[in-house]
Amino acid sequence: MGNKIFNLIVVVLCACIFLSFFLFNKNSASLVSIISSLNIYWIIIALFFMVIFWILESIILHIITIIIHKSKHLFTKSIKFAMIGQFWGSITPFASGSQPAQFYAMTEYGIPGASASSILMIKFIVHQTVFTIYSILVVLFKFNYFKNNIKYFTYFWVAGFTFNTLIIVVACSFLINHKLTEKLLYVITHFLGKIRILKNPEKRFEKIKAGLVNFHKNSSIIWNNKIVCFNACILTFIQWTIYYSIPYCVYRSFGFSSASIFTMISAQVFLTIIMSCIPLPGGEGGAEGGFFLIFGLFFPRKIILSAILIWRILSYYSCILSGSLFSMISSKKPIKK
Repeated sequence: MGNKIFNLIVVVLCACIFLSFFLFNKNSASLVSIISSLNIYWIIIALFFMVIFWILESIILHIITIIIHKSKHLFTKSIKFAMIGQFWGSITPFASGSQPAQFYAMTEYGIPGASASSILMIKFIVHQTVFTIYSILVVLFKFNYFKNNIKYFTYFWVAGFTFNTLIIVVACSFLINHKLTEKLLYVITHFLGKIRILKNPEKRFEKIKAGLVNFHKNSSIIWNNKIVCFNACILTFIQWTIYYSIPYCVYRSFGFSSASIFTMISAQVFLTIIMSCIPLPGGEGGAEGGFFLIFGLFFPRKIILSAILIWRILSYYSCILSGSLFSMISSKKPIKK
């Protein structure tokens, strides 16, 4: 509970600091004049894109879930699970709170723990796989452009790409190699037992081992439905293309049009790679700094702080606001099978 409160404090404090800096910076135009001069049409499109992003997140989670846990009225629950993930992912470092919060919500509604963990692991791997492919495509077509225009860009990209690649390698090893997963969990549980963090490591390991069997059984069900995985990957690609287009909407709302949408999407992909390495909720600090560094190629310096603020409200704080509403809705009624 203490960690949750601390993360919320970090998010609120960083938001207040940035907003204050925006309001009182002499080099920035006033907030009122900027809002009044924006093309609201593009802001509405950006908001619409966020709603579509959330809907697709729910659909992707739903089509993976129904393979393992068939039940009635599951789609409405999938929306809740997805938005809970958006909220807790936004207020925890590395978005680490997303899956645990979704796991808790799923088990609360009657989905077995082994099934819930399998669903979330598959969803995570689909996301990371698509993100890796997306990153490679962007690197092939736009890496030299950003490398030639941004100092030390290569170092930032290498650090972020390495970090994300390690994540997907570890996740896939858990999913595919049963023996490796079992050995790793054995080492972890016994190490925690030796340093007196975990009581009865042997007993705990046997419970984990039993759950691991169900986990791999459920995972094999998913992989045997390759069309489902393919559809989930396609939807994920569309979902993140929509999300990565939001900076372009912000760009157009200021009346600019010289940069192409593909270049702006590429910039957002590179920014996401950099943000993933920042150990603060929502990549606070790194997100704003990265935007300033990368999107400074497209926005004039005198208004880029305004662009950052609008972008963060649309793409980040909207997830906290909308997700918090779903997180506060609780029900003890389990899903009917």
